[in-house]
Amino acid sequence: MAALAKGTTHLIGIPDCDDTNAMIDCLIALGVSIEGDGEATIVKGPMDFGPATVNLNARMSGASTRLLIGMAALRKGVTHIDGHSSLRARSNQPLFNVLQKHGCKVESASGGLPATITGPIEVCPSLTIDGSLSSQYITAILLIAPMTCPESGQTLNISGDLVSRPYLDITLHEMNKSGVKAHWLNDKTIVVEQSQYQNGQRTVEGDATAATYFSALATAHGGTVTLTNLDQTTHQGDYEFCDVMESLGAKVERQGRTRIVGPSQLMPLPNVDMQTMPDAALTLIAMSPLLPGTNTIRGLQSLHHKECDRLECSAAELRAMGVEVSTTLDTITIEAIDPALLNPHTLTTYHDHRMAMAFSLLGSRCETLQIDDKSVVNKTYPNYWRDYKKLLKDK
Repeated sequence: MAALAKGTTHLIGIPDCDDTNAMIDCLIALGVSIEGDGEATIVKGPMDFGPATVNLNARMSGASTRLLIGMAALRKGVTHIDGHSSLRARSNQPLFNVLQKHGCKVESASGGLPATITGPIEVCPSLTIDGSLSSQYITAILLIAPMTCPESGQTLNISGDLVSRPYLDITLHEMNKSGVKAHWLNDKTIVVEQSQYQNGQRTVEGDATAATYFSALATAHGGTVTLTNLDQTTHQGDYEFCDVMESLGAKVERQGRTRIVGPSQLMPLPNVDMQTMPDAALTLIAMSPLLPGTNTIRGLQSLHHKECDRLECSAAELRAMGVEVSTTLDTITIEAIDPALLNPHTLTTYHDHRMAMAFSLLGSRCETLQIDDKSVVNKTYPNYWRDYKKLLKDK
């Protein structure tokens, strides 16, 4: 949004990680000036919408890829986008379909990367996009909507079963903070008014998905963790993971900050549907062998389309550790096991940062789990192992 706004925007709280750095490098290639002054990231827009040919490397960042595809559609020139082999395996076809229907030329052998986009996208009062695989496709179209809609505004229609709506709520909230009026008309329709992003100062709050690992650690160990930059005012859907921890016996304080106090004894997992917080689902999956009885987690269909197939890959790793597991298209059922009985195992992360961070929770209880590539967390959280060790030491 800062790259699409005219003038200078100061962003406070941008995390230093591979995904962020990949996006910054790509925006610089698109003509955006970005500098850091220690406390803030200073962005001077707008990006270059001209006829030049630009090459972008999104590395391993799926979110960056989808947003960059949308931004490429605004350009008169040719934009080549590529990335890591794991990123090439992820589909962008629903997003490509929209661009092609509305005036862009898209070259992609299999609906993934590498891809070449030639714009610009046409101004259109209404468009339709499939929301059944990822909300990121919709976010990409939403972010460019103020610049692609007529004076009467633009209606974005979502087809299929929408997954991960809370991420779209975050997008709409941030768009409104930046001067763009956009809102839900109904459960499948979003309306965006013609407008411009405003520059200024924005503060990025703590990452509710990253917080799930520490909420789960406190709950599983009967310990305490305080999240100083997250509270009940957040629009992040993954913050509801705190509700799941409460159902397992933890006490959660939410006023002005979030404090999780783990129980002396864990409760069985109630019937839980994780469709609205799929990135947090892997944390709960890795935690489930520690919970009493047989535990079933639902609403997991979108996990097949993440950095890896997080449903089947996590099931395979748990089985290798000696856990009884069964899966369907959108559920996983996991039997409890004494951590002392888990098989020593080297976890395969499949180049997925969340596999490493989620399974570190189970490793903290059995102490026989190794990870094939601990640096994979650099994608979103380079200091994860430092913070992980500190929390366990404090306990």
